[in-house]
Amino acid sequence: MARRLFGWFAPKRGEKVLKMVEDHLELTKRAVSDLYRMVEAAAKGEASESKSFFESLSQMEMKADQIRRDMVTELSQRDVFPSERDDLMELVRAVDWVADWAREAGRILVIIPFERLPEELRKSIENMCQENYSCVRVLAKCIRALSGNPKKALELADQVELLEEDVDDLYAESRRIMAGIEDLGMTRGASILLNEFMDAVEMVADWCENTVDIARAIAIRAF
Repeated sequence: MARRLFGWFAPKRGEKVLKMVEDHLELTKRAVSDLYRMVEAAAKGEASESKSFFESLSQMEMKADQIRRDMVTELSQRDVFPSERDDLMELVRAVDWVADWAREAGRILVIIPFERLPEELRKSIENMCQENYSCVRVLAKCIRALSGNPKKALELADQVELLEEDVDDLYAESRRIMAGIEDLGMTRGASILLNEFMDAVEMVADWCENTVDIARAIAIRAF
């Protein structure tokens, strides 16, 4: 995305920054994808593979953090309109929370015996992670569309909200299944962490929705 993100963003002044936005989005997508693959591996009892995906996820999140910090420095050193700077920073900070919550979910998953859970619960949580990945992919398309097609960006923002609602439904289903199981096959402490893990997975979708709220405001101003 080495062109204008918004119709009023000067191309020469913003080209480097907008490349950072694109790189940040790609790293975030990869982090959420790694979380989904991590859950799939954990469900099969493939501990080493699950840990490998977590290590990759962590790398993606840390690289995204570094890009966000570099972007702050770049924007502070350039002649950028305050409105441009604020929009870009608010957008990237929101996307950053998507990657942060994916990593938090991975941190918890590493230490709980996920493979011991009943298949129905494992599958419901896997479905949550799959929908999260769909959500973040559409989010990336939404942000890219801001550069030249704000109407399309608004349509994609609506799609993200629908996907977030799907995650909410799966989250409710997972909690219902969990509440109906007398023995989860893990300690009380691990059961508490499982609940926190599910919360973190749900927060990934919540922050996708929060981000498209910002994108929607930007798109409307672009008309």
